[in-house]
Amino acid sequence: TKAASRASDALMEVISFSGGWLIDENVFLNEEDTEEAQSRSHEMSAIRSLFLPQMVFMLYEVLDKTASWLEQVVYDTLIQFGSGSEDILLSLFSTFDESDRSNNDEVTVDVLTTSLAAPGYWHSKALSVASVIGNDANNQVLGSDMELFQTSIAESHMKLGRCSKFDSLFDC
Repeated sequence: TKAASRASDALMEVISFSGGWLIDENVFLNEEDTEEAQSRSHEMSAIRSLFLPQMVFMLYEVLDKTASWLEQVVYDTLIQFGSGSEDILLSLFSTFDESDRSNNDEVTVDVLTTSLAAPGYWHSKALSVASVIGNDANNQVLGSDMELFQTSIAESHMKLGRCSKFDSLFDC
């Protein structure tokens, strides 16, 4: 999960870069700008159009596949160890809990979305990509890929609903 966390953090930095990815913040093109400045602006726009959607989908894929892998670990553990394995998993999740709980002895259902070892955490991070894309000029860069992205985010929302409830996550 550390590798997935590092990858998602690096990709999120690219798509949420202040001012936009590959945008000259202090340069505003007008008729007086040089041909070189206009050419540079067009080239950077073409690069954004080509690579930013790939970055968004790479980030989403890292988050979604990490969550799916962890879901499979949960199901395999439940099948292998049967009754009582829920407590083992909750204990494992609490070991990797990212929240600031005041009482570390009490494991709550919140750990299903706050622990790096829980699939709900990664589905939640996948949904956070939607807020970056939806609240930024980047959503225009996705263009025709926006519908596919929205479908993927809707699926993540359903998966998060399944993984954030004790009964549905531990019901195989």
